[in-house]
Amino acid sequence: MGECVTTSGLIHDQRGRARPLRVLHVTECFGAGVGRAIGLRAAALPEAEHHLLWTGEETPTASRWASMMRLPRTLPSRISAARRRTRELGVDVVHAHSSWAGVYTRVVSLDAPVVYEPHCFKFTDPALRGPVSRTYRFIERCLTMNTAAVGVLSPDERAIVAGMSRRLPAIEIPNVPTLSQPDVVDGPWRPSRLVMVGRLAPQKDPGYFAEVVAQLRRGGFTGDAVWVGDGDLGLRRMLTAAGVRVTGWLGPADLEAMLRESIYIHSARYEGFPLSILDAAVCGAPIVARRISALERTGLLMASAAHDVADLVARLLRSPEAVDRCRLRGEALLASHLPEQLARALATLYTKALSEESE
Repeated sequence: MGECVTTSGLIHDQRGRARPLRVLHVTECFGAGVGRAIGLRAAALPEAEHHLLWTGEETPTASRWASMMRLPRTLPSRISAARRRTRELGVDVVHAHSSWAGVYTRVVSLDAPVVYEPHCFKFTDPALRGPVSRTYRFIERCLTMNTAAVGVLSPDERAIVAGMSRRLPAIEIPNVPTLSQPDVVDGPWRPSRLVMVGRLAPQKDPGYFAEVVAQLRRGGFTGDAVWVGDGDLGLRRMLTAAGVRVTGWLGPADLEAMLRESIYIHSARYEGFPLSILDAAVCGAPIVARRISALERTGLLMASAAHDVADLVARLLRSPEAVDRCRLRGEALLASHLPEQLARALATLYTKALSEESE
């Protein structure tokens, strides 16, 4: 039996001695969903020593990390920085978050096992041309040679990993809400708006959201439609022209207030597993999602075409009973995305990585 990681973040050696696990988190996209997910993973193992090698649109809070270092600009220098930082810190595990960090940490061997969490595989983007998608998949398959374990967000991603490597452990890491459970408000629930939360980027498909809103307005909906998030200026202008208000990113209190009085419509064309859906569920917002493989086993209300999503939303707007049933689906989803489940999954992921390294 090799080293074992506990759900608090301690590592026990073969003699039973315990010390804090030392993890180096590496990411090229600290911000929005990925940045929040990384923070949740560090918080899930509070007794571990979490270090961060990063770049991105947001600046991490220094007090949450044992150390922070910004990645340099070029690809070769980022690869060198990952190797050097791993050696300097003497880390037990390197945790690479998202695609490019997976390259920096796996294109050469490091002095510690690497766990890779893609937060969604780029080659699953249905808008990619076939040759481009196959190239991305081939690169990912090659990089599995320097991977000790993979953290996946859904059964769909687990199947993808199994198709690339039979020997590679794939551990499902449940995302958890970024918002706390709000106080219960008495009285009937009446939706006042339609909301989507996400980066203004092609992956989140703001055009699809605008189409759903247009369908509902043709059917008589006169409420507010809101996109919470920021990003591409052209997509912002498109939404504004379509009558969708774009707020930019909101703090926790404002996001909670927004979601509590909304029907949440998730428009992304591909995902790992979105934190925003869990935040909507914890705030009691009924959720209607575009049908994508990452959400197939969630039990949420889903449809493929924008007009079918609009039909589902229209039923919620007409029927309080339909709203109650929809909110129960969100509650059931939350039951499998709890902080203690995240801690157990990370402990298993890191233990698998250490055991793979020792073999």
